Amino acid sequence: MLRWCSRIIQQALFDPARSGRYALLQMAVKRFLLCSTFLSVAACCCFAQSTQTIDCPAGRVHRDTRQDGKDANQGVGGAEYCVFDLPGSLEVRDGPYRSWFNPDFEGAAGTYRLGREFGKWKECNRFGSCQQKDYPELDLDEMQRNGVKPEIPITYVRGKYVFDFASCRQTDIAHTEGNVTWIVIGSQRDGCSYNYATKDDVVYQDDAQALQMGKQKQVFVCKIPFDAGMRTFDSPDLMKELPKEGLPQYCGKEAPPPSPPYFDDVTPTGKAGVANVFVATYDTGDNGVGIAQARLHFQQSAASRSERCVVRYDPGSKGLYLNSDEPGKYLGPIAAGGNDSLSNKECVLAGCSNAQLSGTTLTVQFAIRFNPVQFSGTHGMYLELVDTQKHATPAGDFGEWAVPAEETESADRPWPSDRSCPTTSADSQ
Repeated sequence: MLRWCSRIIQQALFDPARSGRYALLQMAVKRFLLCSTFLSVAACCCFAQSTQTIDCPAGRVHRDTRQDGKDANQGVGGAEYCVFDLPGSLEVRDGPYRSWFNPDFEGAAGTYRLGREFGKWKECNRFGSCQQKDYPELDLDEMQRNGVKPEIPITYVRGKYVFDFASCRQTDIAHTEGNVTWIVIGSQRDGCSYNYATKDDVVYQDDAQALQMGKQKQVFVCKIPFDAGMRTFDSPDLMKELPKEGLPQYCGKEAPPPSPPYFDDVTPTGKAGVANVFVATYDTGDNGVGIAQARLHFQQSAASRSERCVVRYDPGSKGLYLNSDEPGKYLGPIAAGGNDSLSNKECVLAGCSNAQLSGTTLTVQFAIRFNPVQFSGTHGMYLELVDTQKHATPAGDFGEWAVPAEETESADRPWPSDRSCPTTSADSQ
């Protein structure tokens, strides 16, 4: 799950702290469900005291996920909004809403009305591009269909959940007790779309994959005919409830979307040494796009463009590269597993470096010697990749490495004096 979260962060381009229109809601539910705690994707200043910036209407509860800059579900940033608590452990957003990517970068601001966006909104993406939107009380497709009511289409009456499939008003609903955690309702041309997420303690007996993998979080997609009308169930878990009422099984498990290539991990980190073999792992994904370049950086920050050691492996050519002292250029290639080496003023990439591909996992062993005169001190470690469509991922922070200092190079031992293959035990501590 931790690695899946890392992959999601690399490809996330929208604000996951808020629910958008129906297409984005489907995506948000899947990602919220399967990655319940986002990893932090960037270092950022924090909200000093999470000062309240909105006033909720009477009878609504104020919620603040910023938590001094660390959103419990989305990482850095967070949101402020109002919720309307309903019977049956249901709740919807109702009132002002604001979200932030960081304390100085607002993501969205607007108003919810009974679980959906209403009126004027300002919406910004992570690249600073903003747009103004105006959401009506009912969408055009809802206005063209008979039976739609401007109210929440699920109620809880006398211990039962009552669904109004004929209305099927687009609504985003949280469920705070039981197996179902999040519900997204929206109308389509041929029926009421009802998507929901479950906790990780649910196993359906007719789900062979779940039975094999064990208890897991799941997303279900249902399409129920509008003429199903008003129906009463014991719970919002329609995958279980529909057969109990003698109805067709309109629900199915949502298959995970194909994953793009992503970086995974690197070891060791948090140690010191003039040389080591660093094991970096990447995943080729299953969306048909491969890895063109797998990189490991040692540098002051992710944005650094000088005084750095960047090693690279290209799976297509099975070649190894090292950044040149001339910015923007690489030395190489040399063959992986060979006797050649590459060097710049910061480091040496030894030819004994190697790579293996097992399934979708690419494991690269980068054998590196650092210059203790020119490159001493503590350096950040970052993984990066470029896919075969020439898309580069943002560099991921994977800890630090310290290079012990030596004051000067001796005349009889100029850099690099040692191009041999390092070991992981004798050269680091």
